[in-house]
Amino acid sequence: MTTSTYEVTVTRSRMLDQARALVPTLRERRAETDARRSLTDASVRDIDALGVISVAAPQELGGADLGADVIMEVSYELARGCGATAWCAGNWAVHSVFAAMFSAEAQSDMFAGGKLARVATGFSPMRAQSKKVDGGAVISGQWDFASGIDHSDWIVVNAMTEVGPLVHLVPASDVTIIDTWHTTGLRGTGSKDVATQDLFVPEHRLLGLGGPSEGTSVGAEMYSNPWLKLPLAVTFPAGIMGTILGLASGAFEVFVARTTQNIGGLSGIKVSTRPEVQHKMGETSADLDAARIVARQAYADMKAKAEAGIPVTMEDRLNFRRNLGWAAKTATQAVTRLYEVGGAHSLFQGDQLEQFNRDIVAASHHYGVAWDLVYSGYGRFLVGEEPGIPMT
Repeated sequence: MTTSTYEVTVTRSRMLDQARALVPTLRERRAETDARRSLTDASVRDIDALGVISVAAPQELGGADLGADVIMEVSYELARGCGATAWCAGNWAVHSVFAAMFSAEAQSDMFAGGKLARVATGFSPMRAQSKKVDGGAVISGQWDFASGIDHSDWIVVNAMTEVGPLVHLVPASDVTIIDTWHTTGLRGTGSKDVATQDLFVPEHRLLGLGGPSEGTSVGAEMYSNPWLKLPLAVTFPAGIMGTILGLASGAFEVFVARTTQNIGGLSGIKVSTRPEVQHKMGETSADLDAARIVARQAYADMKAKAEAGIPVTMEDRLNFRRNLGWAAKTATQAVTRLYEVGGAHSLFQGDQLEQFNRDIVAASHHYGVAWDLVYSGYGRFLVGEEPGIPMT
């Protein structure tokens, strides 16, 4: 396998500092990103310059060998400026870790240009079929929610086979993008559908999910990065969780600044002097701190297990998913609370608080942080039943 020549200059502190510095610029671009329903080229260049894609990829591939916990933190900072930008950046970073789980030959294909690639995913296999043929497989189907596909180099799509789902690594140029992304929130992610018909995928670009779902893969054997030894369900929500927490923080910043400056149209006094508004601010600040602490601890616990070589149990997975779900729910409800007292101006489309609200509501719909789903599964586990929820 050819080793990437991508220059490794990424450190946790440098990346977080630079991500924070981007927040004002991303806020300025947010309306354009929303209207385009796709990231701006300038924002993609900023993501590349920041080194987000490489943050958790193995050093041997040109990555910084950090982890999903850092992906979450960087996504948090970016989302304070623009949720769509954070969502795409975080997902590309997570998918670089996933890419390292494929065969060595597939990794060479992806990183042949001497840099880490942007990889999108189409993970629902329900509308896709794969047939094994000599030397690989032929796939046909349509996949939804391909976030960042307009700017991606590759895409991983999941398709059903006779023995279950199988993921296929495909150049983005080999799929047709279908513009289905007309949504209330996270419009700028451009999470459109993609489709293909009778596309041949060579054997070395195929991957069963059984191993990665349990923390075993080619990458787990090839590289020292402990995050490759954790189940996919741990790494995958990192960018999503960070985006939700960052959107909540950004909404809170906007709310505090606005209420401090605004004068009530009828009362003639500052909105920030109203007791009910002050109560909302105090309650929200506590909730946001708690949500971030819980999410950080969830990743810290998993990181400690990976570094110590301790197997991740079903209870560990359920605890992790439950805690991320709680953090996502708490952050989302906090923003809804602010929006309820945000004043009439927050009703206007394009208002900062309005966009933060609809973006976080959209983000909270993702399966990786679906609190009702995991709460019920956790409850079943506690009474001795099978959780009954997919843990991939």
